[in-house]
Amino acid sequence: MIQQSRDENIIKKVLGSKIFLFLAVLALIYLVINLGRESYRKHQLTKEVDNLKLEIERLEGSNQQLANLMDYFKEESFIEKEARLKLNLKKPGEKVVILSDYFNTSSNLDALSNGSHNTETTEEESSNYWKWWEYFFQ
Repeated sequence: MIQQSRDENIIKKVLGSKIFLFLAVLALIYLVINLGRESYRKHQLTKEVDNLKLEIERLEGSNQQLANLMDYFKEESFIEKEARLKLNLKKPGEKVVILSDYFNTSSNLDALSNGSHNTETTEEESSNYWKWWEYFFQ
């Protein structure tokens, strides 16, 4: 019994001492700091995961657009259109009409319909300094 009461007194003295209280406060501060760090890391990782999910959604949308574009490029109508425009191909039985730039202006079309083939225009008749004047001031 005496031994037990002596052990209890030693425990009470140790637990009630200022050194034990100081060490307990230090351990508590250490645990709070580590808990704060881990909480901040969890917050940062959650934010990064959310950003990555948004990036995944954006890339999946872009991937879908590219897949749709690839499907469009494989269509027969697109291939035919590109063959006509870029390769100057035609279907059997079609006739090709080529219009030069000469026929694009209305004065040349009027002159052609009147039977005259005068190729000079008002731009060619005006002097060079007048063209510069019109370029800068009109």
